[in-house]
Amino acid sequence: MGAIQLLSAGLRAVRPGVDAVRVAESQYEEGGHLAILPGDPAATRRLRELLGSPAPAPDEDALVILAVRPGLDLTAGAAALGRARGRHPSSALAVVIGSHAEREELERALIDDHRLEASNIVHAASLDGPGAEAVVERIVDALGDEAPAAARLNPALRPVVARRIVRKAARRAGAVGAIPLGGADMGVLALLQVKMVAQLAAIHDRPFGAERALEALAIVGAGFGWRAIGRSAAAHVPGAGWAVSGGLSYGVTRALGEAALARMSAGHDLAEAPGLEKVKPHIERVLGQLPGGS
Repeated sequence: MGAIQLLSAGLRAVRPGVDAVRVAESQYEEGGHLAILPGDPAATRRLRELLGSPAPAPDEDALVILAVRPGLDLTAGAAALGRARGRHPSSALAVVIGSHAEREELERALIDDHRLEASNIVHAASLDGPGAEAVVERIVDALGDEAPAAARLNPALRPVVARRIVRKAARRAGAVGAIPLGGADMGVLALLQVKMVAQLAAIHDRPFGAERALEALAIVGAGFGWRAIGRSAAAHVPGAGWAVSGGLSYGVTRALGEAALARMSAGHDLAEAPGLEKVKPHIERVLGQLPGGS
């Protein structure tokens, strides 16, 4: 069998992984918009810096954010937050900034006078250092399932969203690795890892194609190899093999995610092949023949 035939067979074998890549892309193509209202001038400018100056978004498809400091007239801004909250309870977020007492007073005003809930309010002593990190984390929380789409649109959110993707995949891999599935867990782990890297690629706005397909092949190969090592190691730890296997699955998936994130953040592909351009047309042709292909 020639190299192209082997490649074709490999791509068909990892079709679930290819499908995972496509699903990740389709999920992140819509939504995730941010709308920063004109609140406290200095805090609003700083908030735009933290979020990478989000582009204007339609009100009906955005998380609406208002920066509030003591002395700000809340009438117009809080009314806009209320309208956003009416569309969806988590679509409004007031960032209150100041001393502890000032923030408590602002929160009471927003809840009592403007019908917001505590879940629509995030506190920050300032928008620098830990305060800035906490605000970005809370914004990602408020975005919920739309956080990856928002990260694709707003690069400033990518580090937080990407870390969450990696941690979630690693935890799931650890749980799968700890369950004795008689070898079936290899495929599950490989698919988890492919999906994780697909999600990382999607939030970095890396379109699916030959490069992503090669990454899927590399991940599946590595996943089977590491899982085999884990099973061998677990066999030498009577009574606690599940912990060894689960820990290795967690660690390998976490390491793979961190490595993939580092490379994509730097503008590189996870898998680099010097001869990719020569075989790229063949890869694209095979991908087009798979269900869901173009």
